[in-house]
Amino acid sequence: MRDRTSSSDISRYKAVTILPSTPSPDIGFIGAGSIGAPMAERLLERGRKLLICDPSPGVRTHFEALGCAVTDTAADCAFCPTIIFMVANDEQLCMAAAALAPALEPAATPLVLVMSTVLPETVHTVAGQLAGSGVRVIDAPVSGGSIKARDGELSIMVGGDENLFNEARPLLNDLAASIFHCGALGSGETMKILNNLVGVTNLFLFSEAMRIAGALGLDLPRLVDVMERSSGRNAGTRDWEARKKLFAWNSIDLAASKAVVDVTRKDLRHAIALAQASGTAAPILEAVAAAHDATPYEAILDRWRTLASDGEQTHGRDKVTEE
Repeated sequence: MRDRTSSSDISRYKAVTILPSTPSPDIGFIGAGSIGAPMAERLLERGRKLLICDPSPGVRTHFEALGCAVTDTAADCAFCPTIIFMVANDEQLCMAAAALAPALEPAATPLVLVMSTVLPETVHTVAGQLAGSGVRVIDAPVSGGSIKARDGELSIMVGGDENLFNEARPLLNDLAASIFHCGALGSGETMKILNNLVGVTNLFLFSEAMRIAGALGLDLPRLVDVMERSSGRNAGTRDWEARKKLFAWNSIDLAASKAVVDVTRKDLRHAIALAQASGTAAPILEAVAAAHDATPYEAILDRWRTLASDGEQTHGRDKVTEE
């Protein structure tokens, strides 16, 4: 199993470069963690040539075996005509951009896609860091999780100049089933964070509801059918089989669960920051974020594993037909 990059260990982006002899890459892909790795694999399947930049030796070994050039230094991506940032948080993004900027040739005009979920002001900071080098920046955060990333079925929210959006569109088409141009630079991140406010809350409340149902002896697939046809409809009820696969993927081990939980906690903190910046009271959001922060990783791992297993049971469920 591939390593998952810690969201807190940003110093490793300063490590020594390792570049094998491989075809010249057209995309520098910085950050191949739990979502970035399947995105990169998808791009390889679509015939893209990648330079993978990641601090994890396991990740680099994995992609080197797939025929990629690999490095652990962001500056090595400076010669690529397209550069994707898919790091874990705002701090990593700023640091990787700072390492990249001095290595860019004065005449270079790479297209940079900030695909990490970060605050919109962080995107503007990074654009400022790279502006003197002729770099063109758009934000293009993704939604859908690891499985949809691998299958090229993500949703992508893009902020930035419309001409740059159109230039990036063929690449985005390789990764996404739905692509939205949301407006000016940073607007993609703003919409993504607000989407995640609802999506993250739903993900964890839905799993709690299903655990309660299991403890009460209810038929879980039947409850899914009830919710799908009622006010509890959500992404989990729309495709229960896919949701079970997601629970299984996220609970491979404690490190896998921790990686997902850390990202979702960051997303809720970002949503609170947006609420504060807009002067909007968000007491329920703040309560959800506090409860999520207080829930032990082990408890979430156990919940997801149980649902991935219990979801196989039908308890004599009979088919519900459309009326």
